[in-house]
Amino acid sequence: MPIRRSVLVLVLMLAPALCGAAAPEDAVTAVKKTLEAALEVVRASGTRDEKLVSLRAVARDMLDTRAMGRRAIGDALAAQPPEKQAEFLDLFDQVMIRAYLQKLLLFRDPRFGYRAPQTKGDAVIVGTKIVTATDDYHVDYEMRERDGRWVATDVIVEGISLTENYRAQFASLLRNRSFEELLDLMRRKMRPVHEEPM
Repeated sequence: MPIRRSVLVLVLMLAPALCGAAAPEDAVTAVKKTLEAALEVVRASGTRDEKLVSLRAVARDMLDTRAMGRRAIGDALAAQPPEKQAEFLDLFDQVMIRAYLQKLLLFRDPRFGYRAPQTKGDAVIVGTKIVTATDDYHVDYEMRERDGRWVATDVIVEGISLTENYRAQFASLLRNRSFEELLDLMRRKMRPVHEEPM
């Protein structure tokens, strides 16, 4: 009887911690909510520019572009003064959001499928499939819990990590160019904001 009572006390003590721990299914829910919100924006009335503003807000709510940017640039960021670090992360946020919208959210009337989440270290991989009238695409979200909510720290499209793709590009550029030149290239890339397709 004392042993059973001890077990019961232990279970009751651990219950709050167990209940507070986020389940992998919560990461799936976060992805679903984002994709459903994006679909609502695409299907709603409004101009192309209005929809893009709304889609950027939806994407930013889930994508942790600062974590992605730090991973993509690696050690080169720490060597820069704070104002250059901040500018890089701001520019990377714009570049990543645009790339994400162009690749994933601008299909004509897509449908989404979901696979069971997989744990990978401290991340949960949420696998999705975008199904269109002509094709389908596999997209995986690397989700991590930050301050009680799930955010994406990488997006893998058809097996290609967007973050690692940018990391390879940045490493190649920085072999022959300065960090300031990289920033200038990113600034120029973001100038034609109104040329994005809808």
